[in-house]
Amino acid sequence: MISYEIQQDLHPKKLTGIAIKKTQGVLFATNFLPERSFPEWSGYYKKYGNVGFGQVAPEASEGGRDQLLSTDYTEHSFTMKEYRIGGRISERAINFLMNKNSKTAVSSGRALVTDEIEFLADTLALREEKEILDALTSNASASNEVTSAFDWSSTQSTPLTNLREACKNILTAQHTQADTLVISPEAELDLMNHADIKDIYKYSGNTGNYTAKVDAGRSRAIPNIAGLDVWVSDAVKTAQTSTGILSDATETGLVKNDYAIVCKRGTSLGNTYVAEPMTIRRWGEEETRSVRVQAFKTFIPVVFRDKQLALVTSIGA
Repeated sequence: MISYEIQQDLHPKKLTGIAIKKTQGVLFATNFLPERSFPEWSGYYKKYGNVGFGQVAPEASEGGRDQLLSTDYTEHSFTMKEYRIGGRISERAINFLMNKNSKTAVSSGRALVTDEIEFLADTLALREEKEILDALTSNASASNEVTSAFDWSSTQSTPLTNLREACKNILTAQHTQADTLVISPEAELDLMNHADIKDIYKYSGNTGNYTAKVDAGRSRAIPNIAGLDVWVSDAVKTAQTSTGILSDATETGLVKNDYAIVCKRGTSLGNTYVAEPMTIRRWGEEETRSVRVQAFKTFIPVVFRDKQLALVTSIGA
């Protein structure tokens, strides 16, 4: 049995506190689909299609019936998903915590516990990052898609034209001005080496040496292209599917530079509904003094306006 003295070091609230500090990290997907507290396990949302614009509301006589514009939507349901990651706090760490004759040993035990919880929290945060980015790519409107004629690493490519066309498609289809570009590290390097992009940060006087604070995930080399803030992610959904026994090994795999995401980020695009925030469970293993811990979170990313998204494809090998 674990003695009472170490219960405070392994209390779920304390462990959750350690984890919450780590969930902020360098991940940024909740800037795109912000979290919204939702205590139920299932719910409904409206997915907006055509947005009426460019029309003048008809004049109605006094007491007459108003005519609605051509805005339409379909109603969808969702069910929360619970994501879990587990680990073990070793007997060595617990022995350290129980050593009342050495402050150094107790400190070492707490460090081992913190390392384990931070690893679980980082892994779960990466899972949320990937789920949000997967929701963006899988819900992007096919009619908004732009296909690049050449890889962005090629001197014949026209990334600025590709991005402007994607922005135009979003503006035409959803009457929304895109403000965000999400690319992989490889695509960022291709853009930095492209002559057209070099001119942007060469003649704008900004070489990436920011004096102000830069949001986590923002590119420090390419501050803005075609009116889009540039974000770099290594957790974007991959277009390549591995097979065989290791088919799950690349589920958080890198996208290389197959495509880029263009969108207007924020709640108008969608939300990540959270039924239960990150929580820690812990329980002792039978016949040992080691402790099993589990970090879990229930959430589901939802995109309201798929036409507020555009993919630029075939930008890399």
